Amino acid sequence: MIADDLLKGAIDLHIHGYPAIAFEAYTRVEDLEIAKLCEEVGMRGFVLKSHIWPTVGRVYYLRKNFPGIQIFPSITLNLTTGGLNPVAVESAAKQGAKVVFMPTWSSANDLRRGGASTYLKEYLPSIKALKPQDGISLLDSNGCLSHDAKSVINMAKKYELVLATAHISTEESLALVEEANKINSWPVIFSHPDSHTVNASLDDIKLMASKGAYIEFCALGMFPAFQRIHPRDVVKRIQEIGAQHCILSTDFFFHWAPPPTEMLRIIVGTFLELGLSEEEIRYLIQVNPAKILRLESIKEII
Repeated sequence: MIADDLLKGAIDLHIHGYPAIAFEAYTRVEDLEIAKLCEEVGMRGFVLKSHIWPTVGRVYYLRKNFPGIQIFPSITLNLTTGGLNPVAVESAAKQGAKVVFMPTWSSANDLRRGGASTYLKEYLPSIKALKPQDGISLLDSNGCLSHDAKSVINMAKKYELVLATAHISTEESLALVEEANKINSWPVIFSHPDSHTVNASLDDIKLMASKGAYIEFCALGMFPAFQRIHPRDVVKRIQEIGAQHCILSTDFFFHWAPPPTEMLRIIVGTFLELGLSEEEIRYLIQVNPAKILRLESIKEII
């Protein structure tokens, strides 16, 4: 099957492992099973993400068990890791982290819009006390990028780390990518702009792409429990923006979601049915993720 073949060499830049929040917050498969499945279908690798802790320790042991696949740790700059904390970023980098996710559940934007913070409250009641003004913003009182945000971006440049906007607002994301461009810190991922938390307009998405950001589309957002955007609309956006500016990840999470390899296969097959070419899909899951991680890329095919 074509979709199965396209998974060979694919890299998923956004997979949540287990446990990540609390033992009660189940996922369909755990870290070892995720790595085993990715290896079995011939994927090149994946990035392991957590909303709470850096995934460096977990990936260290995963790599020992699965030397045939490239697994990359990350850090998410929530309150649990000290927020916009360059020391935490540096330590993560020195333990192999490749991706720095901006705040998710503890971003001021997420708390304001009721995103992941709403889900986490079910398992971590202490989050209920957080108000949007308690959340993390990349902007200061003048609407400019804060000193702490600039420190994190500079640390990412120093260690050649990928920056992902996560759950911050579109305004913050634009400020981030502009600063990254200014100091030649590349690349930036504009995380799931179609999500309820980010809610970026098509013009915003095009603007981010024009500034060099890679636009992320997540399989999770196209599955029935959310379906915040129909796959048909995603295909139209990819064709309008250009596949060379986009990536497809799974954002695997929740107990009801299929394993990430199956999520990816389903959406790849759906995209093929809806008119995306094999070449465009290779950009989404092979070429661009390899570029973003600064890996030796496969030959470009468009």
